Amino acid sequence: MNYSEIVSSVAALFFSFILISAASAAPVCVNATGESIVLRGDLPSAKIEAVNRAKFAAVEQVAGVDVKSRTVVEDSALLDDIITTRTRGVVTGYRIVKEAQIGDTAKVVVNVCVEPVNAREAMSSLSLNTAISVYLPARKLTRSGKQEYDDENFLSQSIIGKLAEQGYSVRDLAESHALKLKDIDAALKGGDQTSVRSLAYRYLANSILIGKVEPVASAVKGSDAGYGISMPFNAVTARLTYRLMAKDSSGKMVVLSAGNEEAKGLAPNQEDAYAEALKNLSEVFLPVIVDKIHSRLDEISGKVLVKIIGVKDPAETFALRDQLQKISWVTKVEEKGLDELWVSFSENPIYLANGLSQKGFRITAYSREAITVQRRQ
Repeated sequence: MNYSEIVSSVAALFFSFILISAASAAPVCVNATGESIVLRGDLPSAKIEAVNRAKFAAVEQVAGVDVKSRTVVEDSALLDDIITTRTRGVVTGYRIVKEAQIGDTAKVVVNVCVEPVNAREAMSSLSLNTAISVYLPARKLTRSGKQEYDDENFLSQSIIGKLAEQGYSVRDLAESHALKLKDIDAALKGGDQTSVRSLAYRYLANSILIGKVEPVASAVKGSDAGYGISMPFNAVTARLTYRLMAKDSSGKMVVLSAGNEEAKGLAPNQEDAYAEALKNLSEVFLPVIVDKIHSRLDEISGKVLVKIIGVKDPAETFALRDQLQKISWVTKVEEKGLDELWVSFSENPIYLANGLSQKGFRITAYSREAITVQRRQ
């Protein structure tokens, strides 16, 4: 190949790369619906709010999230503020397709163009630290040797149940069929984590526990155990290989814990021996993984200054401190002044504001470092 041919080939590759990059960054346009209550006959304001909600619904749709923001942020005014800030730089254009007023509700259908990469980043900022996705399939014992896996085995269900019992939002990935064994194998080997990262975005969970269990039949009932003795039971060992991963501040998946655990089960038949092995494995593994998750929350727990408008005496401050202490995932409340409290919180501060709203406070100002509230009359 001569010099001019080499230059031509390089140029062709370069322009192909630019075209591919441009295509992957191209906005995606979707139709989304938004609604808003018309207050005091102010239809224009309700229409603007409905359009904003349609924009946010479009961002969720393009980002591919399955857990809608309204299921985790209950306060409407707070969510509207999030909608406004999160859609900047994400929505590249929009067009109202249809609008109507039905009773006291303004409803719009909007065609919204969204930049996919920014959409995923915007939704990622709403991810829950206390949400964890779990997928731990166990290979079945089959006489044919066929590679069949049980997605809803005793180990997986025990871990999901224990975490849910302790207040975590657990997403069982077995129900979604979104993760394949090849994705697990790639992640366990430290290779391609694209599928794992996309599932973290999809379920608004900052952590994901993945792995798989392999059974090993170590002894068969009736086999020679030595000294003329036959094995009275079947023995099966369940071996788990796992990784607990979480998103760091840049959105990259990092490994919090990885390793292997195993346990043995004995029973008259192999199926029961394997079931016993999975039960024993859950008893070994549960304390390990729960401790790792708790340690993670302790590490990322931060302080948020909560200012309460209208506090007049120390007795009110003490009562408010007790009230804030009861919000989920608040670990500590300290007084800074008569109307200011330092709140140690394991979650995204958005959800502290949401918790305050549920306790009867109205949010008047919000940032990740400070929240100002007023008690509702």
